[in-house]
Amino acid sequence: MIFSFLDPRSNAANAQVCKSWHNVALDGLWKDVECPSRLFDLLAPLKETREDTFEFERPPDADDWKRFDKYALRVRRLQYLGCARHILHQSVFDTIARTRRRLEILPNLRDLQWSDDNVEFSILFMHSGIKDFAVHLPLNMMKNSPRPFFQDLADRMPNLINLDIRSQVPVCDIEAEMIELLNMLPKLRKITFPRFYVTKGIAEALSRMEYLSVIEFQYKEEQGCGDSVDVASVKPIFTEGAFPALYDLSLTVYFDDAAHFINTSFSPANLTIIYIASETAIEPPENIKTLLSVMAENCQLLTYVALISVRDTSITEIEGSSSHIITLDTLKPLLKLPNLESFEIVHQYPISFSQEDLELFASSCPSIETLLLNTEPVYLTRSTLTLESLIPFAKHCPRLNSLGLFLDATAEIPELSILTPPKPFVNLSKLSMGVSIIEDDSAPSLYLSQLLPPTTEIDCGITWDNDGQGNETLSNIVKERCHVWDRVAETVPLLSTLRRQERQRMLAMERELEDLRMRKAVLRDTVTMGVKMDISTCVLI
Repeated sequence: MIFSFLDPRSNAANAQVCKSWHNVALDGLWKDVECPSRLFDLLAPLKETREDTFEFERPPDADDWKRFDKYALRVRRLQYLGCARHILHQSVFDTIARTRRRLEILPNLRDLQWSDDNVEFSILFMHSGIKDFAVHLPLNMMKNSPRPFFQDLADRMPNLINLDIRSQVPVCDIEAEMIELLNMLPKLRKITFPRFYVTKGIAEALSRMEYLSVIEFQYKEEQGCGDSVDVASVKPIFTEGAFPALYDLSLTVYFDDAAHFINTSFSPANLTIIYIASETAIEPPENIKTLLSVMAENCQLLTYVALISVRDTSITEIEGSSSHIITLDTLKPLLKLPNLESFEIVHQYPISFSQEDLELFASSCPSIETLLLNTEPVYLTRSTLTLESLIPFAKHCPRLNSLGLFLDATAEIPELSILTPPKPFVNLSKLSMGVSIIEDDSAPSLYLSQLLPPTTEIDCGITWDNDGQGNETLSNIVKERCHVWDRVAETVPLLSTLRRQERQRMLAMERELEDLRMRKAVLRDTVTMGVKMDISTCVLI
């Protein structure tokens, strides 16, 4: 266990200590191979070419392969990155394929990750024991159909459990081949796509997979991204027995399409996690309410819900009427989910709640652990929420671990009573302020120090400018606010610690005062009954 936490250099040294350490250290050294050139240099010496790649100095012979088995049998995970420093020349793969002693070069390999444009070389390492496979589908692969590669993939790795597809190729170019691939992998339990890859046809193919539990996408750059046009309308038709094992669903579709997905006949009934990202349109509140209503009717097991609507930094004012604003009525269906533990909503415009609305919302979600209510809207000049908005959550949500609000910290609020202070948060570890309005740090710091534990982290900032849509005015406002919130984050823990110490001293004084009152009452009762007492043993008040 100790060796598993060490770096390769340390385990290489450990392997030379003694016989009892040798095999254990080698297992840790070669279990996870992120640089294949380091592995195959053990087979035969590698030399660098003029093209900054590596090739064999000589072809490996039978003795080389016998010696290589000592290391090959230990490899469980192989990762090959085309952008890495030590790229293997094509001749290395050709030589390995020609001289190998058995079909399975790495017989105990369970996890294969291939991010090189030459995906056909990955076939060399495929076998039926592999459970996890991540592959980058390059654009040049689309010159010809990917069907031969997909057929090899399914034929050589029929027991795949996790499949991770990474690509910039629009799914419409490979949809037919992708559906064929899914039909050939009956044991798949988890599939990860780029964004905009779950079309009507692919959704229907996924619905027929008996063991599929997780459908997700990733925002990571290496995951890639498809074309939003391909998911402009996703209204699949499911048959009886669809999605028998699915519990985690992540889609990049319009909210009304997501509502159809969940509400149609034979839709998944055992969902506990839903993440819906609508990245091509600012979703109106009525679509949000409809989607939440459908979830409340069909997915009573939900514990995690995230609704992400696209944000457009070119639109900084509220268009039309107040119908663009999310209110308590919009989110009310959420309160019908009895098992909800985490909720996140992201939208162009801020949420509009009154203090009474917050009381109702917080009291209806006593088991909530993570709550992020649109902390960073693009329209950031006004908010109906104030620092007082934190009190209902501290009062009614004892399990709350992470809370995020967009509020106005400059708004005038009632002072907290010194004699009867509000109930502070118990388990809150993170308070996200996003782009909340603030001008001075002193008043918010004093207020928050009465509600937050000293260990609570206060963060701020935005994510909606990551797409390169620059808006200098908004960026300057955000920078100024984040600068002030950073000062609040530095000050609050010290003030919270001080207030906690003062509370403890006050409690000690109250206990002592109560004890003295009891002693006084006992003395008064004793004198009243005419009992003689030794005055030297009495406490005079």
